[in-house]
Amino acid sequence: MERTNDRVHPKVALTQNMEVTSGAHFLYLYEDEKKYLDNACTFLAKGLELNHAVILLESPDMYEEMKHRLYKKRFSSSQIEAIVFTDHRTFYGTHQSFDIETVLENVQETVHFYKQAGKPIRIWSKVLWHQSTDHTNEIPLYEQKSDELLKPFQIFCVCSYSSKEISANMAIGLMKGHSYVMTDDELMASMYYQNDLHMPSLFIEENLKEKMHHYQNVIEKMPDAVLIVRKFHILYWNKMAKELLECGAYDLTSKSVMRFFHPDEHPLIQARAQKMERNEQVPLVEMKMVTLTGRIVDIELAVFPFSHDMLNDFTVILIIRSIDDRKANRQLTIKAEKLSLAGQLAASIAHEIRNPLTSIKGFMKLAQEDVMHEAYYTIIEDEIDRIETIASELMVLGKPVSLEIEVCDAGKMVRDVCILLQPQAVMRKIDIQYKAIEPACFIRCNAGQMKQVFINLIKNATEAMDNGGVIRTSVQSDGETVRILIADEGKGMPEHVLRKIGEPFYSTKEDGTGLGLMVCFTIVEQYNGTIKVESVVNEGTTFTIELPSAYT
Repeated sequence: MERTNDRVHPKVALTQNMEVTSGAHFLYLYEDEKKYLDNACTFLAKGLELNHAVILLESPDMYEEMKHRLYKKRFSSSQIEAIVFTDHRTFYGTHQSFDIETVLENVQETVHFYKQAGKPIRIWSKVLWHQSTDHTNEIPLYEQKSDELLKPFQIFCVCSYSSKEISANMAIGLMKGHSYVMTDDELMASMYYQNDLHMPSLFIEENLKEKMHHYQNVIEKMPDAVLIVRKFHILYWNKMAKELLECGAYDLTSKSVMRFFHPDEHPLIQARAQKMERNEQVPLVEMKMVTLTGRIVDIELAVFPFSHDMLNDFTVILIIRSIDDRKANRQLTIKAEKLSLAGQLAASIAHEIRNPLTSIKGFMKLAQEDVMHEAYYTIIEDEIDRIETIASELMVLGKPVSLEIEVCDAGKMVRDVCILLQPQAVMRKIDIQYKAIEPACFIRCNAGQMKQVFINLIKNATEAMDNGGVIRTSVQSDGETVRILIADEGKGMPEHVLRKIGEPFYSTKEDGTGLGLMVCFTIVEQYNGTIKVESVVNEGTTFTIELPSAYT
């Protein structure tokens, strides 16, 4: 085999149809374990032939299998023992937190040691992380930093991942940190690599059709549905996309992608497209798609610019994952939490209801003995109202969580609730102000549930103000988050009371149950929001609700 400068990696065949002429950082998305082993052994064998420092990060079992194969290729024991092996569990760690800096320190120490020895280096690594934890952002970031570290040394490094274990979204992130992408049978330039890349002559000769063929081979192996879309028209789709959209033999080429999105989602799609045209990032979002058969599917959507020298006219790649199962599991989790909550509440409920029942029972005995005073009937009515209030609020807590999510104007909902409660407030000499409400503060929620939150909070505010005053409401958006403020001029609460806000049957009101606020927290958390409470004794209390904007 032809030798070149020892400091630069010589021409090395990694697969049957591709050669690379210098050090580079490779992403290997493998599918077949046998082909993975074949490629790894070829890589190691070429390094041994050229007297390179060969580093292997793998499992001990795989290392033994590779050594066995190298013996069969007639490499000597001394050559094979020269391979620097490290158990990838030790190198990467299997703890839940993927510690980027620690792993990079390991890489840097290894590289500097062999560079000082004056040897070219090649590394084969099977990247390992804790599978129970989502590292969609951490691992691509690690690979990009690793690429920056390795590039000056022209090291030949292959980082391998099972295509079955990573999402398409994560694969896109990984491609940004690797100059080349390998599959079991092919090698191509990474379409997302940002650094200047010296392209092998074979790539220069390829036309657009050949390049798209390579990209399609990678995309076909992705576990998620993938669409390449230009100006909202479909250029390419993978097998998983046809399955998700239930297209069968129907040809999606040049069809509008909008026909597959629920009409309610079109404004959000247009808003996100405008952001991308301004080179702004758009986060993952949950949406509804409509299959060719008319079935509505809940999906999670990630969108990236499709980097290609021949396709630069607003071409994007859509990564789509069905979350129907996730939503079903979420409902099961919510039901389980409610059952658990019911168990926790059982003793409290019994206590809260037993007290008024005991009073009613006593008055009934008095009635039987004809010693019942007329004033006692009022007390009985109050106790029955108490039981009814507890039952009503428990019913709200126990209602099934609605899946009918829509885009709602938070400002309009707050204004409507203010107008609804204003007559009751006036009777208590309270003015509910709603002038500081910005227009078009859209959120994704169930309108009935969210109005219940606003009613509970504003009603609580009026009941906290014995001497009249002003309740101020405001709704604002910064484009990413919608903030709803409800501030009263009531008695306020000390710190020890604030810590218990939201607990069942804890209330500062004599006839309160505490369930109303518990319902508020439950509903807001359901929509990935938060409720913050600030209070100063004798000055008032402010509730701040933060929810994701519908169009982010």
